[in-house]
Amino acid sequence: MSTLLAPGWVNTLTSAIANILNPVLILVAVAGVFYAIYVGFKFAKAEDKSARDEAKQKLISVIVGIVVTGLLIALFYWLKWMLENGKINFDNWYDKNSVVSFYVNGVKSMFIK
Repeated sequence: MSTLLAPGWVNTLTSAIANILNPVLILVAVAGVFYAIYVGFKFAKAEDKSARDEAKQKLISVIVGIVVTGLLIALFYWLKWMLENGKINFDNWYDKNSVVSFYVNGVKSMFIK
């Protein structure tokens, strides 16, 4: 099995996505942190139980959202790294039997079209 780097359009696409994604993610991260601080203050200042519970649920939602977003970003950059460093091989992308196949870390994967 030879190692063939991703076709040029894949690298172009992932670089374009990364160039757009970075500034957007910075804005989303900053907004998320400020919103978490705001909700934290609401939680701390809440005098009755219902307001405290509502603020607690919002704070949990913000934290879960930030964690999920971070994991998705990490997944994107991991896949981008795998494509750029030849860890995903595009040899025999189209087989004669209408089966799409590719190699990921030396393991051949196939999907029927």
